[in-house]
Amino acid sequence: MTVITCHRCGKGNRRKAKFCQHCGADFSPARQIVAATLAGVKPVSQALRPTSATRPLPPEPPAMPRPASSQPAVPSAVTQAGLLVPLERGSVLFHPQDPQQRYAILTARQLSRSIYYDALDLTCPSCGSLQPDNPPGGQCLQCGAVLRPVLIHERRPRLVRSLTDADVEKLIRLSTGHPGILPHQAVMQYQESVYTVVEHPGRWGVLVRGRRQRSPDEALAGVVQVGRTLNYLYDNGFAHSEVGGASIESLVITGGDGNIKLADLSGCVRLQPDQAQAVRAQVDSDVAFLAWLLFFLATGKELSRGGIEMAPSNLRPFIERAMQKQYASVQDMLTDFEISPVTPTKARPLKPAHGQATHPGRQHTRNEDAVVTFTFHKEQDGGAVPIGFYLVADGMGGHEAGDAASRAVNRVVTDWIIKTKVLPDLQKTTRKLSAEDVPGELLSQAIQQANNVLLERGQGKASDMGSTVTAVLVIGDVATIANVGDSRTYLLREGRLEQITQDHSLVARLVDAGVIRPEEVRSHPQRNQIYRCLGHRPDVEVDTFTRQLQAGDVLILCSDGLWEMVPDAEIQRIVAEARSPQKACDALIEAANQAGGEDNVTVIVVQME
Repeated sequence: MTVITCHRCGKGNRRKAKFCQHCGADFSPARQIVAATLAGVKPVSQALRPTSATRPLPPEPPAMPRPASSQPAVPSAVTQAGLLVPLERGSVLFHPQDPQQRYAILTARQLSRSIYYDALDLTCPSCGSLQPDNPPGGQCLQCGAVLRPVLIHERRPRLVRSLTDADVEKLIRLSTGHPGILPHQAVMQYQESVYTVVEHPGRWGVLVRGRRQRSPDEALAGVVQVGRTLNYLYDNGFAHSEVGGASIESLVITGGDGNIKLADLSGCVRLQPDQAQAVRAQVDSDVAFLAWLLFFLATGKELSRGGIEMAPSNLRPFIERAMQKQYASVQDMLTDFEISPVTPTKARPLKPAHGQATHPGRQHTRNEDAVVTFTFHKEQDGGAVPIGFYLVADGMGGHEAGDAASRAVNRVVTDWIIKTKVLPDLQKTTRKLSAEDVPGELLSQAIQQANNVLLERGQGKASDMGSTVTAVLVIGDVATIANVGDSRTYLLREGRLEQITQDHSLVARLVDAGVIRPEEVRSHPQRNQIYRCLGHRPDVEVDTFTRQLQAGDVLILCSDGLWEMVPDAEIQRIVAEARSPQKACDALIEAANQAGGEDNVTVIVVQME
């Protein structure tokens, strides 16, 4: 039997009902939000029609204490044999007490204990109109604005939590105040499933997928990052609580290999300061979670009681101390990381050779792009370590603000890397295991300094100065890449071109969420709208990536003036056929201008020999 699920109380009604027979809610089209799940109700325009997979709604659950949200039931996927069944593409998930919150399911990624969905927020961020379903091109049918993609995590909590509505609202607010948490929009529960809706991070991955074994440095850097997030929650009265595989599934990787974020705070618990024993138990749980994470990052395997011996010897003491409850707090565990020096691995003797070129294009007389390259060798431990630094910045702001912005980014980042961080770090024969010694952290700090300079200058001159940036720091055979905005870095390896960086643009999010195809970006009317750049916000998030290089690899850094004019396949062909990095740069500039040269174009090509 096809039913209408009430948007107020969540109970089923006959198909043609005008009012809910349980609570009296109005079922007029303007107010009724249809939840199309495996229960069998699917919106088609404004009509309700049964699907071919129609199933009866599951029986009403018994009364229970209020879970993560006290709102009426949100339709959930049917469960079979304890496994979650994903919602189908085209289904609409809704928040029953707020008609402005409804989400079109696009894709599902099923894990062993939970499901992630790429979805589209059907409320226009510009005019506020509700879309009937997933509109073409991911654009509002009323005003044409780009709709916001979201990421939804569905899970089955171990226990019924005692979070109040106020707790949930506070966690949502807290999620927007820390870079280690994806900003939350809603937390909803229906029967045995909890749905957490967060801002879509763009290109993302699940930490538990791939089970890549990381180096001790990388593993500790990831744990430090997550540990700081747990400290932030603790300082605000919450603990993460759960330990094990289910808790690891709440972590996603965004904006780079080492950028680990919490995507679901629905498993948190409120700390009770007057209950010392309970607080201590929660602290031990958070510390055990970090130990579990450290083992997983270092080995690619889940931690078992007899499996600690599989951990690298220099990490094993941390895990053992955590499991034996020897740390009084998460911070104590992070502090312990600082006192364990290791000898860095010697790099293979790869040599970077580069070319660079920039041009105002055919439509502009002023060039607001900036470019910097430098390479040198540093004697360390009896060998020569090749160092290369490369940067492309694309300024914006009108008049002379754009080129001033890009030049400022060039100077500030370069000075920070050379004088403040890189040279002192390379003089060390040993170094401590901490995030501050990771090249990605160095690049992030340098770019944040440039952001601060642009903010100060923009406020002083009352101008809207801004800039994108992509930068690469090569030390030996390891490249660390950073970016903010839509300037890109590619890696060409054995005939395959990979875009390493992620564009911080609205249309890139539509691609990542599966709304539009990658080839549609170049013709999309909102392709130039970026949501992240330098000079506009006090705390800018910098994406960082790490790649182990090999002989023959080619790195390509460029502004959008190149990739918007020249397709990736053509970029690959030109670089592969060029006789040198400089000739590749010259040919790419020519190709962009031949295609119209609608913007300034800048490119760096680095070949590892």
